[in-house]
Amino acid sequence: MNHTLQLPESLTAIFTRFANSCSSSGMRFSDFPGRWIAFQATELERGVERALLDIEPPKDNVLQAMDKFDADATAAAGAGVEVITVSMYLAQQSMVVCTVDETHESAPSNPMLSISVSSNEQSLGVSGYVELDSQGLPVRIGQLLPVFSISKDMS
Repeated sequence: MNHTLQLPESLTAIFTRFANSCSSSGMRFSDFPGRWIAFQATELERGVERALLDIEPPKDNVLQAMDKFDADATAAAGAGVEVITVSMYLAQQSMVVCTVDETHESAPSNPMLSISVSSNEQSLGVSGYVELDSQGLPVRIGQLLPVFSISKDMS
């Protein structure tokens, strides 16, 4: 029996909005340090992009920093408020090309802007990317995939 995983529509719409915004003319991400941004879900649904928190992610102790970011965002929103987190960072997109004689040759690696969207009230988020050229200019929006969240509250 095959089941198709259904991506959350609300988070997919937020990803699409951010990916389109990041793909607009004049945007360049060659030295982009990354962003973690938290919003109230109800505000995003109304089209208001007022961040509860907006930080440049650290290079070290990322998991601990993300836990603190999530806790701070939840506290800033208040009890019972859905918080949407948008994480953006630069990554390299590597490709392997097979030549006629079956040997593998690495092709140039293209940069990409990774965008992940999650909610403190949903176990399934979404992640995708905006493909960039060698100067960090947007080329196209890539495939959207599911991201599973593991609850830290195991009580």
